Amino acid sequence: MSKTESLTNVQIFFLMVQTQVGFGILTLPNVLQATSKGDGWMSVLLAGLVIQLFLVIIWLLLRRFPQLTYPEINTFLLGKMTGTFVNIIIYVYFILAAAFVLLQYSTIIKEHLLLDTPYWVLGLVMMLTCTYLAISDIRIIARFFVLISLLIVAKFGFSFFSFSLPMDLHHILPLGSSGMKNIILGGKDCLLSVLGFEIILFLYPLASKKGTTFLKVVTWANVFVTGLTSYFVMLCILIFSESALDKIKYPVIYFLRPLHFQMIDRLDMLFVSIWIVPLAVSIVIFIHLGGKSLTFYKGKPQHLVIMNSALVFVLFTIAKKDPASQKLYSLTLEYLSYGVVFTIPGLLLLLSFLFKKHGKEVSS
Repeated sequence: MSKTESLTNVQIFFLMVQTQVGFGILTLPNVLQATSKGDGWMSVLLAGLVIQLFLVIIWLLLRRFPQLTYPEINTFLLGKMTGTFVNIIIYVYFILAAAFVLLQYSTIIKEHLLLDTPYWVLGLVMMLTCTYLAISDIRIIARFFVLISLLIVAKFGFSFFSFSLPMDLHHILPLGSSGMKNIILGGKDCLLSVLGFEIILFLYPLASKKGTTFLKVVTWANVFVTGLTSYFVMLCILIFSESALDKIKYPVIYFLRPLHFQMIDRLDMLFVSIWIVPLAVSIVIFIHLGGKSLTFYKGKPQHLVIMNSALVFVLFTIAKKDPASQKLYSLTLEYLSYGVVFTIPGLLLLLSFLFKKHGKEVSS
């Protein structure tokens, strides 16, 4: 593969970062109140450590098969029938993940910006936009992800305005007061919020530099996302009391609501508008890579992406939009992710060692 056809380290870094930084951070401080409370930021760090462990496991698997993607490794190690069945499960996971992100996006927009706009209109506009980008080559998508990385700087910039608000350090003291059990349970709750790192299962064959260099890139991406998430969680804990965090669904948005300036009256609305972009790119990468799981499909990739988009929109349209149903969708996706993202790669690595199967190894 020529250098012009491969993904650079910077592109892989931002593909992973932009996919992980989605809607989860907006609600995470509220979610953690049920478990780790003031130690929520410690739960985020714990989740980052767990993800790093699985990044190493995934890297060890991919390094044994440097020219194969995740679905191709499945059929190679498990056989055509079993491998294809597992790949269909992976496809379902990506489609459900895209539909869930679309549902969260529309909920946030409807609650904060476009109160009277029907859900289907919000979903349709987003899917048309995402499909336009998703039918492109992965390298074009990667360049777009790098371009919009400037929005991460904007997010940091907006958060600095919150330093003018009253903060109470006692909200996080004493450290570890919620207990190790609750911190661990909080770490489990964090996993769904920072999912997206699984896209590296499809990116390794496209990487311009493999081996240990690839591991360093994805490690730094994980460190960045974990640090960013911990920062926003701690910021919300310092600003809001436990009772307030328990009631506010989107604390990361609401801590900007009291701030008013002469030129900008609703800073939180501008913040939400910027955060829409990471939500959109998560859908783009899910519907693009989801089609790669169907190794038996021999048609044009663009047609498959369009089919994926249509399926995501249908699922979004028929899904109930009430909070109880959304919580059920979240749990379904969480449990499915345990198999697709964590269990299957670990089992494949074990099988590759037991049966001594591997491809041509490529070093950095």
